[in-house]
Amino acid sequence: MPSGLNSAFLSREILESLGFAKLGEDVLIHSTVVIVDCGKISFGSRIRIDPYVIISTQGGVEFGNNIHIGGHCVLAGRAAIRFDSFVTISHSVGVYTSDEDYSSGMLTNPTVPDGFRTARTAPISFGRHSAAGAGSVILPDASFAEGSILGALSMIKQPMEPWSIYAGIPARRMRERRRDLLEREQEYLTSLKGLG
Repeated sequence: MPSGLNSAFLSREILESLGFAKLGEDVLIHSTVVIVDCGKISFGSRIRIDPYVIISTQGGVEFGNNIHIGGHCVLAGRAAIRFDSFVTISHSVGVYTSDEDYSSGMLTNPTVPDGFRTARTAPISFGRHSAAGAGSVILPDASFAEGSILGALSMIKQPMEPWSIYAGIPARRMRERRRDLLEREQEYLTSLKGLG
């Protein structure tokens, strides 16, 4: 029985009925999440998607294992989004695989056919142990290398270097990130084997 107002996650039975391309174990999706085209979305195991997230990508989404998507996030656009394992997306992050140039003199928005628009579309990927801070915006051509972090309220539209912390608008590399967590990862994965 859920505790609190609007605190319910979808049951396994409901998740299985939605027709996802793949559905791993321990997948928690809040009942307020909006998901378009479930058949193009695959989930690994130990996934949590918090309230009021919107997932609407024509290219589909692939989730690895141990992924958290914070509340009020948007994953949208025409290209694919890929999350490797141990990725964290904090609250109110926008991940957009399509954007438009409003200064181009062309029409904008998805109700207008492509020949009248200058929409740019490219896939976005998140490497192992990468993360995006609250309120950040991720645009086409961005890619998170292993261990890369985007700070809160930042904007990125280019590839990031491994084990680096980026911040700002536009984001720039600030410093290197420690890799101690790789030892914790091995301990954690070993503990999972003990449970099986």
